[in-house]
Amino acid sequence: MTNIQGKPHQRGATIKILTTLLVGALFAPAAQAFDASQWQAVAPAIQAAVECRAKPDTTATAWKALPRDESGAIEAIKPPVPFTVFGLPVQEVAIFIDADGELGESYTATLGANAAAVRKAAKLGTAGGRTTTMGELMLGEGVAPQLTCTVAGTYDESDYQEN
Repeated sequence: MTNIQGKPHQRGATIKILTTLLVGALFAPAAQAFDASQWQAVAPAIQAAVECRAKPDTTATAWKALPRDESGAIEAIKPPVPFTVFGLPVQEVAIFIDADGELGESYTATLGANAAAVRKAAKLGTAGGRTTTMGELMLGEGVAPQLTCTVAGTYDESDYQEN
């Protein structure tokens, strides 16, 4: 009988420990919390990249502080303070940079404006894009318009031959 009586006690203690761990995990800060001051430091570089004006300095301390996933890729960022691209509000930023340079780079902002406003503010052509000295600026129309600056990589298929 003591074994049977002991099991509910052990199970109850295990549940208490698990509950404490779960509550602690819910209220613990993210592993790489990205606060307003960190954002302020990197925002000008991200703005210039999304607007296809200048590549960011990826060696800068502020850039290295961007939140990353397990593979080291930069995670999507929801700006912690108001942020604009071409004067339009940004809801989220996604960044891809191929470390080898073969696949190039892309800087995407999901915008809180309609496609017509994005075309006008970014001075896009009728096809929804334009070429800059840095790369190609294109409008993607989904649920929310996205503006992407794509920088070509070094990958070249010009010597590819099919046998």
